[in-house]
Amino acid sequence: MDSDHVWKGVKAGIGFLTTIPVKSGEDDFAVLFNNVYIFVICGALIGAILGFTGFVLQAFLPPALVPVLAVAAVFLLTGINHIDGLSDIGDGLIASGAREKKIAAMKDVHAGAGGILFIGMDLLFLFSALSLFAGYGGVTLFMGLFIAEMCAKASQITVAAFGKSLHPGMGSLLVDGTRMEHYVIGVLIAFVASGLALGLLPLLLGYPGIDLVRCLQFTVAGFLAVAVSLVVGLLLVDMAGKNFGGVNGDVIGAANEIGRIAAFLVLGILLWMLW
Repeated sequence: MDSDHVWKGVKAGIGFLTTIPVKSGEDDFAVLFNNVYIFVICGALIGAILGFTGFVLQAFLPPALVPVLAVAAVFLLTGINHIDGLSDIGDGLIASGAREKKIAAMKDVHAGAGGILFIGMDLLFLFSALSLFAGYGGVTLFMGLFIAEMCAKASQITVAAFGKSLHPGMGSLLVDGTRMEHYVIGVLIAFVASGLALGLLPLLLGYPGIDLVRCLQFTVAGFLAVAVSLVVGLLLVDMAGKNFGGVNGDVIGAANEIGRIAAFLVLGILLWMLW
């Protein structure tokens, strides 16, 4: 695929995955949905924007305000479509009874107890993770946001690659358009970019106590963050299949939120152990 086509997909991806007003046509969205590795490229761009925002917040504001404003920045930039999908999945999972009843609860436009619980836990975990990364100082918050957004998109395309479409819609367009070779490319982009960012950036910036061995350990930590986001996607596919009979846009949106949190937590714990 030439660079013009990739740019069309990236443009559609930014418009689809963020609140940035981008004019995109059907051809642009067709490129995006038929080349899912572009989701990971968009995740890297979104993560870089959020990371730079976090870096600026750290430079000019008291530490206690940084995590709250970083959480706000995440949803101001990425919107609430994904967390709305997480809420719908929560309602569907909490609902008891037959599969049809679970699907009806998932489609209900009003958030139930399950949806509120899932949203609350998502925000709590995100705040906790961002507090941990902000506490390290330097560019650590930038690296966390950068890697976590790529992992979120890697989790999404994992659902699209291995899930069975539940019904026609935006989710089915992504599922039907996903080819395994493009999925593998996206995963490789996430692994390489995360490993390089976490392994080389501290060394290039001259962090004290960072040698080649420590850089290798950080690189492995970046790889593990991506790996756990892929596992999240696979678990969601299994969960959705058992409860709903397949995946839809809500499941793909939930994968974004849970994949991000999982990557943050794994990365945060590993950095806490290694730093």
